[in-house]
Amino acid sequence: MPWRESPQELERARAERPVVIPTPLGALYGIYTPPDPAAPAAGLTTIHFTRPRSHRNRMWVEGARRLASRGFACFRFDYHGTGDSEGESGFLDPNQPYQEDALAAMRHLREHLGARRFVLTGSCFDARTALSTLGEEGHAVEGLVFIAAPVMELSTMVKVDADHRSWRHVRLAMLKPENWRAMMRTDRWRYVGTLLGRMVRRSVAGVQQDHPLSPAFLEHFRALTRSGARALFLYGEDDAEYQSFRVAERTLFPALPSEIRARYEVVVWPGVVHGGFLDMTRQREIFRKALAWVEALHPQAAALPPLPAPVVPRAGSAAGAVPP
Repeated sequence: MPWRESPQELERARAERPVVIPTPLGALYGIYTPPDPAAPAAGLTTIHFTRPRSHRNRMWVEGARRLASRGFACFRFDYHGTGDSEGESGFLDPNQPYQEDALAAMRHLREHLGARRFVLTGSCFDARTALSTLGEEGHAVEGLVFIAAPVMELSTMVKVDADHRSWRHVRLAMLKPENWRAMMRTDRWRYVGTLLGRMVRRSVAGVQQDHPLSPAFLEHFRALTRSGARALFLYGEDDAEYQSFRVAERTLFPALPSEIRARYEVVVWPGVVHGGFLDMTRQREIFRKALAWVEALHPQAAALPPLPAPVVPRAGSAAGAVPP
């Protein structure tokens, strides 16, 4: 556990309760963390979409208890076919998000636990799942944290990756033992073959162009713009996923009316965010940014006491400059 729980957070841990949500695909199992009755009420329920429900290094266990100690209700759960939940597991395609699981959770929290307004957080597949709820539940969503998610079809993402790589990237990749170990997987051979073929054709033809955004993403993004919700989009400039999002930056965001665009914060850090979840230093940076953004949605945010100083990772963990 990378943090020391405050007395208030320990009280929130003791107040947590299990929740079971029946769905056609199987019962969903989750944990509800009620807000501290002594804290200023946020009137918001934060749902952390993630796999497993604790996230890496129990990040959203910490986040749920900390937010709850500051007046937020919080919920984290396992999708069908994952963790403790029932149902069949399957390949996770961000363009086919688990929308029904997400909507079932929101309805249950409203009907049984009094939730009225929601804040949704997620990265990659989970961010796309959170975004997918806006069509039906946009009226009830206050904010969305959307971290390092692809916004194109997966087959197109390989082409995007190839169009933004140089042969120097390939040479450096060949020096990393973990890349050779990954080649034991059939799907990795297929990916590398497609990528190299694309790079060769680009070298000959000299063509690099924008690629179409996923129809599912476009539909859900339009629902976001209609909803009135605020959103944080967080990427790393070296993320393959960011290369797809750059198309949205060039085509979707400039066309938004100024009052809608003002609701969205786009943050791009040096290095990686998507792959950075494996780097404890970067993981803590992502966590602190997401938590601070959610806390700022509290109607009495200015009156909340400052958070404890962040824990410094142990010696030997990967180091990197902390973004502002």
